[in-house]
Amino acid sequence: MSWDIFDEIQKMQEEMDRMFNDFFRRPYYQSQGPGKSLQESGERAAPRLREAFTDVQETDSEVIITVELPGMSKEDIQLNITSDRLEIRAETKEEQTETKGDYRLSGKRYAGFYRSIPFPVPVKAEKAKATYKNGVLEVILPKKEVTESRNIKID
Repeated sequence: MSWDIFDEIQKMQEEMDRMFNDFFRRPYYQSQGPGKSLQESGERAAPRLREAFTDVQETDSEVIITVELPGMSKEDIQLNITSDRLEIRAETKEEQTETKGDYRLSGKRYAGFYRSIPFPVPVKAEKAKATYKNGVLEVILPKKEVTESRNIKID
């Protein structure tokens, strides 16, 4: 039996794929090991942004993007439109401190969403309209007109 370098490369690629899949699947705190807190490890947990649930619909004249952003206010949402995609970022932070008598109650809450959505067809970004109601963001983008094809004479 002879040694084949391509078999070794295939094994390395499979092992790297498995390692990356495990890394991104596990929550950050589990990578610290059993019984080891973030304070003991000397690291801080970075807040994670999750992808917002989205729906992209294409009609004859427009592209409609619907995004669920529960718990956000209109002021927490940032939209950025480029020629080929829509980027949505929403972040909210809350701090609550209450002192009554001999006890003090303190709490923090963070929620974040991020999504980058490519457009299925060219759109007129300057004519985009966005509305936000009851935790649902709706962005309507009119399509660019498709220019008619024509024959070109070759000289």
